[in-house]
Amino acid sequence: MPTALDNPLWRYALELYACPGVQAAALSLQAAGASINRLLLACYLGTQGRELASELLCGAAAEWQQEITQPLRALRYRVRENRLGRGELDACYRRLREAELAAEQVELMLLWEQLEALSLSLATAGRALVRNNLQQVLAGAVPGSLEPYQSQLETLVGAAFFPTLRG
Repeated sequence: MPTALDNPLWRYALELYACPGVQAAALSLQAAGASINRLLLACYLGTQGRELASELLCGAAAEWQQEITQPLRALRYRVRENRLGRGELDACYRRLREAELAAEQVELMLLWEQLEALSLSLATAGRALVRNNLQQVLAGAVPGSLEPYQSQLETLVGAAFFPTLRG
């Protein structure tokens, strides 16, 4: 039986993120202002035939991200910059990376809990739904046109149904 931290969204996120090209696409979109966890959620929902609800873009998970995950990431980035040529900082960097991943897992748990409490609109699962969900996440996070991010978007759409692709 899964624990709150080990839920279907977490397991899906780990597998999707490991698919070829997904990490690079997600990090590029994160640099533009998007939340990787919201992108992974959008893909998950699309594969389940569920439309992304705006309620999932705010609330406890969004607060956790702003107050815990993002500050940990900022600290990790600072240590990464300072560790060049300073091997003694490697352990600190690794621990911050582990803490950031743990915070992201909690954030995905909070998203899962929000998701379980909502009655989302049903739609036909497929690439179009994944794309629409992703565009909704990006529209709220990335200023201006989404055109520059089409390649990253299509990478995520293409990988969203990874279990089917793997056989």
